Amino acid sequence: MLSQSNNFRKENVFSIASEKELIAAFRSKDQKKLILPEKLRFPLNIQSYFTWKEPSGVYTYLVFKVPSWDLPRGVVFKRTPPSREPTGGLCSWCHAYGTSEEIGLLSVVMSSHVSYSYMICQDLRCIEKIEETCMLSGKDPEKYIADLYYRMEKLFENISNYRPE
Repeated sequence: MLSQSNNFRKENVFSIASEKELIAAFRSKDQKKLILPEKLRFPLNIQSYFTWKEPSGVYTYLVFKVPSWDLPRGVVFKRTPPSREPTGGLCSWCHAYGTSEEIGLLSVVMSSHVSYSYMICQDLRCIEKIEETCMLSGKDPEKYIADLYYRMEKLFENISNYRPE
């Protein structure tokens, strides 16, 4: 929804009716990597976005939808293991700071030779971190959440627009 006063999205709410619809949100190459969470109940009523990790922690899944899209879209991120020594990092989506266990390189496979990598929160809890930070600082989170949605939307545009040479 768009706010009347400033054009920022106040809330991004959508629903997924069935397991089949959830799987269809992902590219066919990503559907092979899907491990759905146990005890998932449908319909899923999602506020902002839906994310989970598979048990080994190698893959993290993100399902997102903006109002202009007909259907939600999903992406499978592959986690790059952290280096030997823990280091600090900054999430490029929410600008949270954390250790290499919290902020790390998540990659999206585009082809056998190309991957897009993002330095982001490993658990994709960006919206919660924005809300927590804004609450502590007394700021309105709306602009920061709109920026997060914009960055997520760009991720899906990059995936959709990718054409192998």
